Amino acid sequence: SVDVRAFINERPMSKFQWLILGLCFLVVAVDGMDVAIMGFIAPEILREWQVSKAAFGVVMSAAPFGLVLGALIAGPSSDRYGRKTVLTLSVAVFGVFTVLTAHSQNVTEMALLRLLTGVGLGAAMPNASTLLTEYVPERSRSLLVTLMFTGFNLGSGAVGFLAAAVIPGHGWRAVLELGGAMPLVLAPLLALLLPESCRFLAVRGRAPERIARALGRIAGAPVDA
Repeated sequence: SVDVRAFINERPMSKFQWLILGLCFLVVAVDGMDVAIMGFIAPEILREWQVSKAAFGVVMSAAPFGLVLGALIAGPSSDRYGRKTVLTLSVAVFGVFTVLTAHSQNVTEMALLRLLTGVGLGAAMPNASTLLTEYVPERSRSLLVTLMFTGFNLGSGAVGFLAAAVIPGHGWRAVLELGGAMPLVLAPLLALLLPESCRFLAVRGRAPERIARALGRIAGAPVDA
């Protein structure tokens, strides 16, 4: 048997671990983008739909409420189905519902879609953070997790520039479509490139060769199952 934590701690960061960091950074970045996106397009929606800020408040509060729900279900669901699985699914969920939000026709419909978007957003970040901490050495864990979370600020700031560039020529719906397309592109990459949690595989008694394969990618050499 292999002590996974000791195995990771005694080695320098490998290309595979930097890849995990990069993918988790992108998850947090698109998460931040979709959390902040409504703030940049709301004025255009208010003008087009001729609704008051008070009436639109339900839309603005729907995603934060969904974030809470998503965070609450992230732990139990990942313990049952795996962190990679839930992370990939949650990214796909908020991508799909962000695209669907672009086609909303009224405040009620948009609020419901933003609530569902928030569930995906809330489940994504905890799983990205936990999966990253499991695969990086303890000596640099705090720095690397902090680096990952800078993606949130990058994403929430970048969507402002995106909105400024897209709205004049294509309208607010195009901003949502682009904001949803990015996580939809990212989700297959997560499914293809991310490893599953070694802790989850061990607890569930899953194939030890999957754990050995992930550790082998860290070590750059085969590891016995």
